[in-house]
Amino acid sequence: MSHPAVIPVIAILILIIALVITGYIYDPIVSLPSLALIGFLSYRIVYVILKTRHRDIYSYVGKIGQVEEDIIPGKVGYVLVEGELWEAISDEVIHKGETVTVIERQGLKLKVKRADAFEGNKTRQAN
Repeated sequence: MSHPAVIPVIAILILIIALVITGYIYDPIVSLPSLALIGFLSYRIVYVILKTRHRDIYSYVGKIGQVEEDIIPGKVGYVLVEGELWEAISDEVIHKGETVTVIERQGLKLKVKRADAFEGNKTRQAN
């Protein structure tokens, strides 16, 4: 991809050309606010594109959820994570209403652990 400033510069040049053709370039009441508005909008568009380019919106590892249907080892249960209902598996029995932390995503299933158990493991690993 080209430099991020290319899009705003091109937009401003197009606006200047349009103002010259229509004859409004000599009217600063029209041209200056127009250039400022186009420049600002172009800057915001480029800023948002660059900011969100490398973000993984599908990463659920480390997120907290609530169990909606009991999870038993070897069987699938359901958890609610960020307002979405997911199938979940676990190596331990987790009952409805308990809080869990996502430790892995396996296709369309989330592997979870109790939130307190996950925090304890992180503390032990840090030491």
